[in-house]
Amino acid sequence: MNHTERLAVAFVATLAVMVVGATLVGFISADGAAPAPEIENDHYTDEDLVHDDTPGEADVTMSSNQPSRTVLVDPGVEATGAAPANPLALLGLGSPGVADRDIRPLANVLIENGHEVRVHAPSAGGATRPGPSGQNGGETQLGTELEEADAFVTFDSEYSEAEREAIESFVDDGGTVVSMTDPDEAFDQPGAAAFDSTLGVSTQPGYVYNLAENDLNYQRVYAEPAGESGLTDGVDRVVFPSATPVGAAAGTEAFRPIEGTQLSTTRAPTDAPLVVRDGGVIKIGDADFLSPENAQRADNDVLIGNLADELVASGAAGAAPGTFPVGGPAGGSPPAGGPVVGEPPETPADGTDAAT
Repeated sequence: MNHTERLAVAFVATLAVMVVGATLVGFISADGAAPAPEIENDHYTDEDLVHDDTPGEADVTMSSNQPSRTVLVDPGVEATGAAPANPLALLGLGSPGVADRDIRPLANVLIENGHEVRVHAPSAGGATRPGPSGQNGGETQLGTELEEADAFVTFDSEYSEAEREAIESFVDDGGTVVSMTDPDEAFDQPGAAAFDSTLGVSTQPGYVYNLAENDLNYQRVYAEPAGESGLTDGVDRVVFPSATPVGAAAGTEAFRPIEGTQLSTTRAPTDAPLVVRDGGVIKIGDADFLSPENAQRADNDVLIGNLADELVASGAAGAAPGTFPVGGPAGGSPPAGGPVVGEPPETPADGTDAAT
């Protein structure tokens, strides 16, 4: 092989190496699979899903002209020691600290309209005490407090049999009971089913959500009136931040979730009610809608005002001995049944408003 032939062979070999190398590089650098699909999280990006991303101004008012009534509130505090010096702080009243159950919009509108707000806050080991003889449930602290109340608002479900009997008697005597449920707590407490049974209502497992239309996030669902009633008067839609479906054995539905709502346990669409009423019992599958920040959403302020009207509509305590005028007995201490407030709490020194 002469010199020219050797150069030709070398050139061909070099060219072959370059072609093969380029092919390998191209193969290595090329995508070996189809490109990943573009992920679209519409429930985070679609502006239409958020009805109103800025809070409005809550205007909680009452239309009732009933005389002074007494509303007893059980914030669901677990007794771990002596009762707090100011139980009203558990509701967000008169204290700059964090409330265990901040329901200032409801408590304040009741107080501003001349009604009493008392708090059931038993101390550990002291949940029972002697009551008037012959009165059902009087042997419990709660039973004694209910004897001086016209309405009872509770966020708890862990009641003894004697306490459940006292609550049942309270309803039978014309009292109003509003029971609220948190989905996270509804089935953590073994007494929930027994208490619901006492009231003639029920709570479903799980929570509702809506990916199609919601308020700020998918768990903050909208609900609309299921019919005309005192609870729904003037309400177009409300927001329940974390709700679970409820029912009543022989009652009426007040609010249902809007179309597109689903139940977490089945992922199936649901229009099961979130608020029901059976006589003097109102069952609500949410508790957070009462907070100051949520009172500003949709028509929550109107619903809170309507709820306040319903709480004072009956007069279970009537003019029974032992009742007191607004603000407590003149020149004396609040009754043993709990603290009494007759006027809104003072504005803190920093100028912030204590309630919405």
